[in-house]
Amino acid sequence: MRSLVLALSLALVPGTRARLHTNPSPPKLVVVIVIDQFRADYPQQFRSYFSPGGINLFFQRGAVFSRARYEHGVLFTCPGHAVVMTGSYADVNGIVSNYWYDQKAGREEYCAADSSASLVGAGGAGRSPRYLLDSTFGDVLKGASGGLSRVITLSGKDRAAIMLGGHLADAAYWTLDTLFVTSTYYEKELPRWVRGFNASGKASAYLGRPWTRLLPAGAYAATGPDDVATERSAAGMGRTFPHRPPAGSPHDSLIEAFETSPFHNELLAEFAMQAIVREGLGRHRHPDLLAIGLSANDLIGHAYGPNSHEVMDATIRTDRLLERLFQFLDRRVGLANVIIVVTGDHGVAPLPEVMQKRDPRAGAARLDPAVIPAAAEAALRARYGSAGASSWIAHHDYPYLYLNLAGLRRKGASVKEAELVAKKAVQEMPGVQQAVTATELIRQRRQGVHSNAERSFFPGRSGNVYYQLAPYVIPQERPEGTSHGAIWPYDTDVPLLWFGPGIVPGEYAGPAAPSDIAPTLSALLGIAEPSGSEGRILKEMLR
Repeated sequence: MRSLVLALSLALVPGTRARLHTNPSPPKLVVVIVIDQFRADYPQQFRSYFSPGGINLFFQRGAVFSRARYEHGVLFTCPGHAVVMTGSYADVNGIVSNYWYDQKAGREEYCAADSSASLVGAGGAGRSPRYLLDSTFGDVLKGASGGLSRVITLSGKDRAAIMLGGHLADAAYWTLDTLFVTSTYYEKELPRWVRGFNASGKASAYLGRPWTRLLPAGAYAATGPDDVATERSAAGMGRTFPHRPPAGSPHDSLIEAFETSPFHNELLAEFAMQAIVREGLGRHRHPDLLAIGLSANDLIGHAYGPNSHEVMDATIRTDRLLERLFQFLDRRVGLANVIIVVTGDHGVAPLPEVMQKRDPRAGAARLDPAVIPAAAEAALRARYGSAGASSWIAHHDYPYLYLNLAGLRRKGASVKEAELVAKKAVQEMPGVQQAVTATELIRQRRQGVHSNAERSFFPGRSGNVYYQLAPYVIPQERPEGTSHGAIWPYDTDVPLLWFGPGIVPGEYAGPAAPSDIAPTLSALLGIAEPSGSEGRILKEMLR
């Protein structure tokens, strides 16, 4: 399968190999770093605490788009990472969410699942990019170099590593327990250096380690109190610093504590530096690609919220980690030979209770997700009667409702009409901002009308009704932690930071989007864009 994809990629990008060679000074290595749940306001908010060579490297010697905006409406990990490397949204690449419902098969599908593959390095089901319907920058790079460029991706999450790598990555690695693993889609066995890294016990050494503040306690006061009642105590580590797993915690709790701490990012950085050395990245005739998804920031943000001491500490520690990685790249490859891009896959909403205190008029609240399908079910029953042994709502996963199509056929009911009945019921629920049906989104697409919802819609994967909640309303029943996924700036806006040859330093106020990354990288290397790219080349920052 991979050889077929490579052959197709070579056929679809004629002449790109020549363009690669005619580029006067192509970089030796491209490094793309996606910080999971990295909000647009974090760099400015915490900049005074950053090191000179981390995020400040971009402010001093790189290009900064302080508010790049995702233009889709499902702000989750899998769609975000897919956008970064394809330049396209779900309307093209098919990644509508982390999970979706297959109405024909009657089951939920995971965005990176592949039953034909298996895990390498541990037992379990395999993973692959088979659901990704577009090429990535890495795929095009492989095609342009005749397969000679090395493409390596890694993350704490399998879906992040896989969406960053695309179809032709030489390897994609992610963590499972204390091990780095991959899928047989990429490799039949782990390379010796990866086996050695796993055997070294580097991950196990972090288990049970207390997470303390990096800075003096007083530095965190501007974010608010350390103890907020609706923060979630991850793995029983408590709501306040220092965070340490309780004595005698089972292994699973120790893993959860490790993954919900900055130490998980430290492990990923160590592994990334090993990959640079062992895979010889930046030392080949053609440019190589290393893509890294830093996952711990997301789990920390979910548990403690963006206005927490924990998120501030994790962000500052991430900055220090980037400085170490950039210094290593300078020693190993030379920063003059490296293009670096840093962004986020989405933001996060504040804890509703924190927002209520800061602005009681904002309408911040928690909405029990179960009330949405219940309202639609009641409306459909009132219109069509009982669905029999099943329900009219086949599946619900925010922000999609999937209808029972077989039941509607048995009743001789119109799907279009049923969608409108469900939509009306959903729109009338307190806390719901808007709803739109699949039929309406198909019409938008035919008319060339683009919206957040339309860019998130792919027939056969998206639901019959898409809805969005009002600002600062999050779909959570339990009064702990927070979430993301909405169309509001706290979720859609992320930083977009560039450094390297061919890039004009400066802070750019114009519009930008993470979908611009893939086409701009392609322009910098003189190769074709990914086939379905919907982003633009950021010409204003190119020499």
